[in-house]
Amino acid sequence: MPEDYSKILERLKGKTAGIFIDDANLFYIQKKTGWKIDWLKLKNFLEQYFKIGFIRYYMGMPPSGESRFNNERIKKDLEKIEFKVITKPLKKIYLDDTRDKFKNKCNFDVEISFDITRNIDKVHLVILMSGDSDFLEAKNFCLEKGKSFLIMCFEKRAPWEFRLIHHVFFEDVEQFVKK
Repeated sequence: MPEDYSKILERLKGKTAGIFIDDANLFYIQKKTGWKIDWLKLKNFLEQYFKIGFIRYYMGMPPSGESRFNNERIKKDLEKIEFKVITKPLKKIYLDDTRDKFKNKCNFDVEISFDITRNIDKVHLVILMSGDSDFLEAKNFCLEKGKSFLIMCFEKRAPWEFRLIHHVFFEDVEQFVKK
């Protein structure tokens, strides 16, 4: 049976945490679950356990229109609660050779990994909010440097590898972090 999230948080309590949030990875699963994370509530929840050194939020930016306006507003709101928001333009990924159908995509895996590396000496704990198992090497790096590592993701999108390491599912803390 997996360890209860509260035991994990208690064991890590008091550590200085650097938090890295992969918005592109969490965006669609929030739609699928039918609820969104309230980032201020999440920050307040985590502050009960950790000294937060910084929170970095990685977000794709549409080129124009209402989506751009909405993301600019979200960025401004996050900065008001002391998140460092890192953006880059969304890419248009065509789904077939006719180039009629596409989806917008933004990937921050490299940026997040480098930022973890650049900031590792400033924290005792890295909290990564993503459902992307490509970050397992970042976990290994943190452990090699003597740092703790915690993944937070949605259970419905969690890869099997995440279930084997310290993790907290957003569904387990929904009552504290739901918008």
